[in-house]
Amino acid sequence: MSKKLKIWGAILTIFVVINGYLLLKNNDVIPKSYYIDNMQYAISSVHTKELEKEGMLATSNEMLLAAPVQAIESVLVKRGDAVFAQQELASYKSDAVEQQRQKLEIERSAYQTELDELDNILSALERESGSSKPATAADSTTLGDSDAWNLNLSLALGIEQNTPTAEGKAIIRRHIAETERQLEITDAMLMQLISHQALASPVDGVVGDVIQEGDTITFSIYPSEKSIVTYVDVEQWKRVEVQQRTEIIVRAGEEDEYIVEGTVIEKQAIPAEESLWYKELLKHKKIDPSETLYEVQIQPMDILSDFPYGEKVDVTITTDEVFESFKVHSDWIVHYEVPDIGNTHIYTLGYDGKTRLTPVEVAFSKLGTIEKPVEEVVGEEEPVEEESTEEETEQAPTIYTVDFNKDEEDEVVDEELYDVTVFTGTLEENTILLDGTERNIYAPTFRPYPIDTYKWENVGEVTWQDIVKFIVQP
Repeated sequence: MSKKLKIWGAILTIFVVINGYLLLKNNDVIPKSYYIDNMQYAISSVHTKELEKEGMLATSNEMLLAAPVQAIESVLVKRGDAVFAQQELASYKSDAVEQQRQKLEIERSAYQTELDELDNILSALERESGSSKPATAADSTTLGDSDAWNLNLSLALGIEQNTPTAEGKAIIRRHIAETERQLEITDAMLMQLISHQALASPVDGVVGDVIQEGDTITFSIYPSEKSIVTYVDVEQWKRVEVQQRTEIIVRAGEEDEYIVEGTVIEKQAIPAEESLWYKELLKHKKIDPSETLYEVQIQPMDILSDFPYGEKVDVTITTDEVFESFKVHSDWIVHYEVPDIGNTHIYTLGYDGKTRLTPVEVAFSKLGTIEKPVEEVVGEEEPVEEESTEEETEQAPTIYTVDFNKDEEDEVVDEELYDVTVFTGTLEENTILLDGTERNIYAPTFRPYPIDTYKWENVGEVTWQDIVKFIVQP
């Protein structure tokens, strides 16, 4: 090899190496072209994140009716008895009726005072928020920001100062409803006491227990209207909020399976006590006794009168719900700090075929699937069936659409779950989203035209017209 040829070979090698380095290295300033092999269209939808738990049908509001033992003539019910509204639970001695009447009237006066105070607090909060409509979880204000904040709320209702105003209003409304219910109960007990000299059940339900402790006898009544209780750990507790919608499945997988929607009405801020429902779930190994758990109460939209207390249920709580949002693999989200814009972005493809770094706002991440958009077949029409006649001797040929890359054994494929991220942003519908591979901004992209090939085993399944059409397609 001549010296001149060696020099030119060395120059060519250096040229190739330098250009290869410039082409392949990251963070270069040269807007090289990118081959796009992983993309999807931005299709907005409603995306949710759920918390799946096991729960139990429980009493919505256990009622405790107490009376002095010395005032009771006889007990007329026992544990487990079904009772109806105004049914007598126990009869009073004649000389104790007046004393019980005075006691009930004092209780009624106290409930009325409490109701008036709650109404005033709620009215003040609604005036300050500028609306009398039920507040939503989207409200950003807290009760501590309001002049209507009352420290008694923390003590009497369990509402902390930093509670969102929306949630605080919901809690107050529940207490108003409960106080109104107690007023109705007291009125019914007064009426029954005066007319029949008896302690009566204020509602339809079941006698939970009859307990005598010291000088007091207490009747526990489970109303026919049921609620759902479930138990969550600390991390799950942070995700659960009052007013979140739920789906409840009773007797899941059985012939009499029943599905009903519900709403979270309460989550306890203190560890759960070993109540009847807690012990039942523990007995069936549905909760871990070694964990610190918190009780969540759910109100179904149906009274569920056809199912007994203690029936196990499956509960799905929608903890996150984002409208007009998008979903991609989590590793497609690019974390890059841009002043005044944010640090979460996604690569997109502009109309000019060049890459962009588009800012987005991450809503949540979860395990899920990514739906691939299906391209519609253009120019094909559904076959029209015609009435057959006796003169017809031939049947019109049937044209089948054949996927030449699909194997019969792959027809049933289990859905694979991925780490996916739901986000919002100023994206136009059908914007092309790119994976998180590091790219130069405004670099051009290319993607070869997809070509399908025929397989030998498919030769007999198509006509020569189909083959010609496939070969000459644009």
